[in-house]
Amino acid sequence: MLLSQIRDELLAQHAELRTMIDTLTHMLGRWKAGEAVRDDVEGTLGLLADAFRTHNAREEELLGDVIRTIDAWGPARADIMTDEHAQEHAEMYDALVGAHRAPDAAAAEVVVRQVIERLLDHMVREEKTCLSEQVLHDDPFAADYFGG
Repeated sequence: MLLSQIRDELLAQHAELRTMIDTLTHMLGRWKAGEAVRDDVEGTLGLLADAFRTHNAREEELLGDVIRTIDAWGPARADIMTDEHAQEHAEMYDALVGAHRAPDAAAAEVVVRQVIERLLDHMVREEKTCLSEQVLHDDPFAADYFGG
């Protein structure tokens, strides 16, 4: 698989995850307005958690070996990616538990929105450090390490 194809696939998954986050945010608003119930929010949050888990596994599968060798920063990028994915799994679990235990929609929203913000920040960072065209490109001679 070409590096550009890896980048395109993972960026498409990021777009799908953002759509799911928008759906969850909308669902939280509906719950606060009394139009939805806790089960709706928890179900949507569970789907998002599963989607992130699947995406992270695919990302590690596609990038695990490649990202380590892409340039001098590769090993650091790979370690950060792995650490952040483990943290995301824990945060998603905390959000699921927090939404379930929250006394009301407003309390659940605080917990869930914190996780959503961290996930969005993570995707933006990842897009800059691992998934950008400067990192994942098909031209082996495109890197200009010495400014010449």
